[in-house]
Amino acid sequence: MNLNKLFSALIVAIILFAMSPLVLVRIWPMINDVRTGETPQYADLQPQRLAGRSIGEAFDAAMDVVAAMEWEIREANRDQGVIEAVATVPVFRFRDDVTITITSEAGAAVVNVRSRSRVGKSDLGENARRIRRFQAALAAKLGR
Repeated sequence: MNLNKLFSALIVAIILFAMSPLVLVRIWPMINDVRTGETPQYADLQPQRLAGRSIGEAFDAAMDVVAAMEWEIREANRDQGVIEAVATVPVFRFRDDVTITITSEAGAAVVNVRSRSRVGKSDLGENARRIRRFQAALAAKLGR
C-alpha cells in the first residue's frame, strides 16, 4: 500500500515538474532585458524624475545605493552620469549587467536603469525586481 502512494506521489511530482515551464511563462514574460520606460511588459517601470536635484547629487546617491546593494562597479563616470555594474543573483550566482544613466530634464535629474541577464531567454522577473529595489532604495536615500 505504501509503495502505491509513493509511486502516485512520484508521478504527480513528475507531471508538476514537466508543467512548470508552462506555468512560469504565464507568470513572467520571456525577456531578459528590462529598461525603465522602454519595456512594454513592465510599463510600471518608469524613469525616476528627481525634481530639484542635480545630476551630481543623483549620481552620488545612486553610487551609494549600488554599493549598499553590493553590486560590482565596472565603470562610473560622474561627468557623463553613467554607472555600469554587475549584479549577482544569489541562488545560482548568475551575473547580470546593470546600467544606470542620469540626465537632466527641466530642472530635474532623470534616472534610467537597464538590467540585463547574461544567460537564458527569461529572467523569471529578476531584472524588474532588481530595478524596483534600486528605485525604492534611491528614493529612500533622497528622502522621497
